[in-house]
Amino acid sequence: MAQSEITPLYLQEERINAAVYALLQSETFRRATRMRQLLQYVVAETLAGRGERLKQFNIAVDAFGYGSDFDPQMLTSVRTEAYRLRSRLEYYYRTEGATDQVRISLPKGGFMPIFELRRENIPATEVRAVARAVSPARLLILPFSGLNIADADMLVAFHDEISLHLANLPLVALLSRSTSSKFGQLGATLRQVASESEAAYVMEGSLFRQDRTYRLILRIIDPQQDVIVWSTRHEQRVEDMMAFQRQVAGDVAASVRSWLEARPSSFGLEDAMAPRQVFRDDVLLREYLRLGHLTSGNTAEATSMFNEAIMASPGEGLTHTAMALGHLQSGRLQEAYRAAERGVELAPHSALTHSSLAAIYLHMRDFDGAIMFAQKSLALAPEFDAVKLLLGDCYLHAGFHKTAIAQLEEAHLLMHEHPAALAHLGYAYARTGQQGEARRLLNMLQDSADVAGGPNAAAMTLIHTGLGEAEQAFEWMNRALMSRQHSQQLLLLSSPAYDSLRAYPRFSVLADRAQLS
Repeated sequence: MAQSEITPLYLQEERINAAVYALLQSETFRRATRMRQLLQYVVAETLAGRGERLKQFNIAVDAFGYGSDFDPQMLTSVRTEAYRLRSRLEYYYRTEGATDQVRISLPKGGFMPIFELRRENIPATEVRAVARAVSPARLLILPFSGLNIADADMLVAFHDEISLHLANLPLVALLSRSTSSKFGQLGATLRQVASESEAAYVMEGSLFRQDRTYRLILRIIDPQQDVIVWSTRHEQRVEDMMAFQRQVAGDVAASVRSWLEARPSSFGLEDAMAPRQVFRDDVLLREYLRLGHLTSGNTAEATSMFNEAIMASPGEGLTHTAMALGHLQSGRLQEAYRAAERGVELAPHSALTHSSLAAIYLHMRDFDGAIMFAQKSLALAPEFDAVKLLLGDCYLHAGFHKTAIAQLEEAHLLMHEHPAALAHLGYAYARTGQQGEARRLLNMLQDSADVAGGPNAAAMTLIHTGLGEAEQAFEWMNRALMSRQHSQQLLLLSSPAYDSLRAYPRFSVLADRAQLS
């Protein structure tokens, strides 16, 4: 990086306004309504000479439209948006705005933006690095293999349909079919293929057939590190092969796009080589939760134990994340947010710290923030199936229904029809008008139930909630609370999934029981 690359300057108002306009038109900020409002407001106030007066109360009332009775001690919206705006600005200037001359930043602990001017003499090596960071990823799709597939043309048809959909993604530079055929016949190693084709990623696929049931498994590999960075599986009984191919290709394109948008390189070059710590983190986190007595409602004792753990290892992000989840379980969203944010700062390469912050954003109804951190978690650990459910929920509550269904259907397949996956997918089907599909999953839960325990009560609760069947939802929630196993699988009652039940008096009664279960 060039020395003194960014030099503070008093800039003309029109140049700053032009920089704001570029930010608002960018892909990074296009859908972020609240951040756009905050950015425009703090810049306008600063240019008008009122930057020193930017406080939470003023922003809440003037920028976000809260009433004058707004209490900044009770709501975290302003602080949350300021944190997200700061992170999103940093991300923008690493990617889309890497060559912008005027840069806008938001200092920690304040709301008055800083305006800076980038030097003209940017080293050529840096420009090339930026170009690599923001250019589309070169993807080579190798010919698919087939098991019990006598028709070679079927494999080609799947390959072509998926290629067609992926070629339309702006983040992908897809190599030609002739190149694919050439390397498919060579028998070279993936690293040799990548070196000669200059592909950043290689996709492999295999199709298996049993009677009328087809299973397609796809994976994308980083050939330089020899690791699988993305994978999916599609399996169903097929009556219309062309329709199945189109459906699979569309789902694959949506999933690949989500993965590409959340690649580690998109939020820091150092993350690209981050070690996979998800399994170590999982063991640590389970131990913290066990020690914290979180499932028995001993909040004060849990907080004390977590504070002791943090004092003993102040640099360990997982202790802060565990405390955040404890606060989330007890409904203390503000404390949960602060602890989870600290966990991410201390453990920036941990998928669990990012997914925990995403879950807290979801419970705070900040769906854009939830999506962003869930995507980062998946980019760090593509094998983290539970986060795929979380990301699907985030898309659903944010209103991206097709993307949500595609994400949850993928998780449902990868998790081998686990009751939790059935529940989240069934809820999404119900909320998007596909009641027939939701009831089909209810029947699957009934059919797969063991005789003694019955169907998974937590899963039944969620799907009935999505269908708007409050009485059935409360009945199954009551059953779940009577089962030690199923009560631990219930969504926390602060989840937006239960918003349709909150007006019922019975919800408050069951919520009180849940706090003590």
